[in-house]
Amino acid sequence: MEEAKVHGMRDMSPEEEDLIHRLHRLLGDRWEMIAGRLLNRTAEEVEKYWKIKEIEIQEKNRIYKPICTRLSPSFKFSMDN
Repeated sequence: MEEAKVHGMRDMSPEEEDLIHRLHRLLGDRWEMIAGRLLNRTAEEVEKYWKIKEIEIQEKNRIYKPICTRLSPSFKFSMDN
């Protein structure tokens, strides 16, 4: 989690990550309640972690569309009107 270090957040352990995912599925964006179940974590830390993970997932799943498409071989280009 290199991005997390840039934002000043401590790394989450795998157990914390799993618990955050399960609690978010159950509670939604109730960061105070989720943080209350984690030792020495604030709601802000948990929310930052979640937002960073969401961005990483979106970037990984992004579909890049081509700017230009290839024309079929049957396409005839003509300057004549």
